[in-house]
Formats: sequence, C-alpha cells, structure tokens
Amino acid sequence: MSFLGANMLHAQQGPPPIPTSTEIKKTVTDLSNTLELTDVQSKEVFDLYTAHFKEVSNKMESSRPSRKEMEALQSKFEKEVKAVLTTEQQKKYETYLKENQPKQGGPQQRR
Repeated sequence: MSFLGANMLHAQQGPPPIPTSTEIKKTVTDLSNTLELTDVQSKEVFDLYTAHFKEVSNKMESSRPSRKEMEALQSKFEKEVKAVLTTEQQKKYETYLKENQPKQGGPQQRR
C-alpha cells in the first residue's frame, strides 16, 4: 500500500462527522415514524438531538475528548431521549439504535 493510500485509510477512521440540522431533522423524522412519536415528543427529541450534537461539537473543538467521555455523553443522551418515550417506544428505540449504529472498522471492502 502506498504512503498516500495508507494516509487516506487512516483519515477515514476516527469520530463520525457532526450531523447538520437537516440531517438531524431527517433522523428525528425517521425516529418519529418508527416510534410513532406525538408532535410534542418529536419536538422534544429534536431538541435533545440538537443539544447533544452541539455539546459534542463544542467538546471536539476545545480538545480531543477521550472515548470514555464520548461514551458517557452518548449514554446520557440516550437516557434523556428514553425519558421522553413510553415503555413501548423505548423498546423500539433500542432496536432502532442497534440497527442504525455505525459499523466498526471503517468501510466495507468490495470483492
């Protein structure tokens, strides 16, 4: 593998980019449909997503947070979202998270 190829592979690793407001809206719309959220719940979840990613962005700009810090932020965020949901919606949310989590190890190799 060339030096440039190795650098490009390395550049693809690391934290995923912070979603834009449009991407957050798309995610919350998808969640709203999947979990059958009320309008009030959708607004609360959108606000939580927006605040979470703003906090993540601020952390990333000020320093390189540890994996432990990022996992703690993610855990706190998921608990806040679950607090807005009914018990049935929480179960669906868990499934949604598992199905939509980023794949570890970078992009898949094509054969």
